[in-house]
Amino acid sequence: MTNTTEKLKHLREKVADPDFQQSRGLSNEVSYYILAFAPQDQPLVTEEIHSMEQQLNRETIGMDIVEFNLYNIMWELLDDMGIREDVIAMEASDGIDYLTEQLNNALEMTSSDNLFVQYMQRHLPKDPVIVFVTGIGEIFPLIRAHKVLNTMHQIVNSVPVVFFYPGTYDSLSLSMLGESKEDNYYRAFQIN
Repeated sequence: MTNTTEKLKHLREKVADPDFQQSRGLSNEVSYYILAFAPQDQPLVTEEIHSMEQQLNRETIGMDIVEFNLYNIMWELLDDMGIREDVIAMEASDGIDYLTEQLNNALEMTSSDNLFVQYMQRHLPKDPVIVFVTGIGEIFPLIRAHKVLNTMHQIVNSVPVVFFYPGTYDSLSLSMLGESKEDNYYRAFQIN
């Protein structure tokens, strides 16, 4: 397996490629990619994402990278509902399993039109070139990545989407932080 630095270098090369930007060569597959990385490399990944967004934006080479940070979106949605403090108190009083169940209900995660999808739809620019999805490790185990992956394609289907995943992906299943297996997700390509 390649290391995180090599994967990020490969991603930077792919992102600059017009074929990647226009999802050419995928034989009608959705252009979803997962860059799995060692959890301890999160600071490196965060720094490189910021660097790519700064260097490859519209002013430099005509890019428009849109980042959706799931952790930040979750808190914004909870603030909009007025339940942030309740959520914080719920973890202390009822435990993580109960909190996870209640959050998934509040955010409508069993719906194909869950609140994350609705948020992204409202905030997606008219002509994005590439979408980065971050914050996946920060919301674990409250929200599972496959629940977002399985519903996002209905609103983002014509541009590449890159999920930055602190764990492993073997082109069939996701394993968060190298420990917890998620449900299978096999439609994304690996960034190696």
